[in-house]
Amino acid sequence: MNKSIWRTCALFGSLMIAGSAAWADERPNLNVAVTLNPPRLDPMAENSNVNSRVMKNVLETLIRTDSQNDGALVPGLAESWSRIDGRTVEFKIRPGVTCHNGEDFDASDVAFSLGPIRFMGEDAPGWAIAQQYLGGLEAVDVKDSHTVQIRFKERDPLIELRFANWMTEMVCQDAYEAAGSWESWVQSPVGTGPYKIGEVVHGDYIRLDANDAYWDGAVPANSVTFKIVPEMASRIAGLTTGEYDFITELTVDQFPVLDANEDLTIAGGPIRNIRVIIYDEKNPQLQDVRIRQALSHAIDRDLIVDAMFGGRVTVPNGLQMKIFGDLYIADHQGTSFDPEKAKALLKEAGYNGEEISYRYLQDYYTGEVDTAQILAEMWRQVGLNIKLELVENWGQIEDVAEGRGIFNWSNSAEYPDPLGQIYRLYGPNGWFQVNGTYESEEFNALGEALQIGETPERIEAMRAMLEIYERTDPPGTYLHTLPMFYGVRNNINWVPTDTGFMDFSANSLSFSN
Repeated sequence: MNKSIWRTCALFGSLMIAGSAAWADERPNLNVAVTLNPPRLDPMAENSNVNSRVMKNVLETLIRTDSQNDGALVPGLAESWSRIDGRTVEFKIRPGVTCHNGEDFDASDVAFSLGPIRFMGEDAPGWAIAQQYLGGLEAVDVKDSHTVQIRFKERDPLIELRFANWMTEMVCQDAYEAAGSWESWVQSPVGTGPYKIGEVVHGDYIRLDANDAYWDGAVPANSVTFKIVPEMASRIAGLTTGEYDFITELTVDQFPVLDANEDLTIAGGPIRNIRVIIYDEKNPQLQDVRIRQALSHAIDRDLIVDAMFGGRVTVPNGLQMKIFGDLYIADHQGTSFDPEKAKALLKEAGYNGEEISYRYLQDYYTGEVDTAQILAEMWRQVGLNIKLELVENWGQIEDVAEGRGIFNWSNSAEYPDPLGQIYRLYGPNGWFQVNGTYESEEFNALGEALQIGETPERIEAMRAMLEIYERTDPPGTYLHTLPMFYGVRNNINWVPTDTGFMDFSANSLSFSN
């Protein structure tokens, strides 16, 4: 049997489903073993890979990104859209869409999803997280029950892309108001997707149930349960016995185990994301830019890619991706592996072996623990004194009081443009400046040019921003493209996306006899 990491699944096999609720119990109940689940389910309450993995099955966007067709934009909750001018787009909302609570979805729900109760305005609960995506939003005007115009403060080259990606998931106003509070709402958001929230047991599992009133046809699974199983060995054992149908965060060293079992296969690969290390420049040992530069030059990225991933991921050319098209700076020179330069920089900085904390989680990212140990050894070899701290949750990662220094992160390209990656994350509305690990007026000024300039100006701005990130004032450094490998039962035909989202709609999922 031919097994491939890059599995292309024919979606024309027979479906073990029927298009009505009467057949619901005959559809499979899928079980997915994951390392972690989101504690808060509205994306505007938790911006994370694990939230995206689950909640994009529940909450939908006005436009869809077709990852099976080079990211083509296709109709979603909006059946059509048109640019009014450089700041404004008009959407025609699809008729006949029903929310999970039975209410009709229309233009007023779009306005509510983006409005002051949920997002627009600094006092809104979703503002802190979503502003890096939608901070330029000025107004949402309902023209009629199925027409809405959305306007930005300035010319925005990415309007359509914004409404096909993360943080523009639509919610249902009646259900939000019925929840009574933001904290109640984020435990069980209501949307229009192929699945709805069934049951949530924090620290254990999230179950999604089929939405049999789904506007886009029959839903292939009766339910999908995301079960937290932190240990790789337990995930693989459960996949082998049939307890689990999917496992996530599969590491390359376990590929032979799956390849030896004819009932299992491997799916996935690098996604539109770059694994990075973050430096908190407020840490006394990291205030000197030369120490941050030394940390970056001490990393042998190719060795990590070969040792951890068997060459199945790549070292990017700086914090950028080829999907950026004209904005990809092909002649940029990334950070070199130069341990002698790292030693010289530490000497110039007067570094005397002071301890620097490095925090990481139990394989939130594929191979995270092993990668942390490799990095600590590379840093030790140039004279850095790194304190490895395996912590339990993101709150501990981000805790300033406990001496935050170096920590793990990833930088997804939410749009095929630098505005969806480097500037979104490290600009004035990004997590790092908002939370005080980094600040740069020069970087922010270049970001303004990136947002509103024409293509030549945008290219030069991106080039200069990469220089800041790589050399003159690094807020962190990149490692490699982020992989997402899955183990899958062999009777399941499933096409993974190019992000962390696990799509269980009929677009990506079917079953063999």
